[in-house]
Amino acid sequence: MKFISNSWSPNMFSLHEWDMKCHELSEDEFKVLSYDGFSHMGNKALAKILGVAYNPSPFTLRPGDVLLVAHLKGGRLPENAESIPENVVLEFYCYQILESETPLIREEEIYMEEF
Repeated sequence: MKFISNSWSPNMFSLHEWDMKCHELSEDEFKVLSYDGFSHMGNKALAKILGVAYNPSPFTLRPGDVLLVAHLKGGRLPENAESIPENVVLEFYCYQILESETPLIREEEIYMEEF
């Protein structure tokens, strides 16, 4: 599955051992890859700017999953921001989960209500 978020954390893994690979994306690559992803964007202003759903719900990453992250660097967005301020940089990353010990049950992520 493919997820979209504004951050990543080891707390997204409910397992003891995992491997992943990561690479930086251009904004255009991020937009193309995020087209059919499940948004778990926890920043309402950033979700609006990127055109994805605001959904701060937690989720769990499993083998084969891809996590697309839009990361703000250098500051925060004002609550009602409609664009990225000059002092803030938006970086894009793609994380692919290679191994895990987590069961492959997904109904909780697939059928979530969007906020």
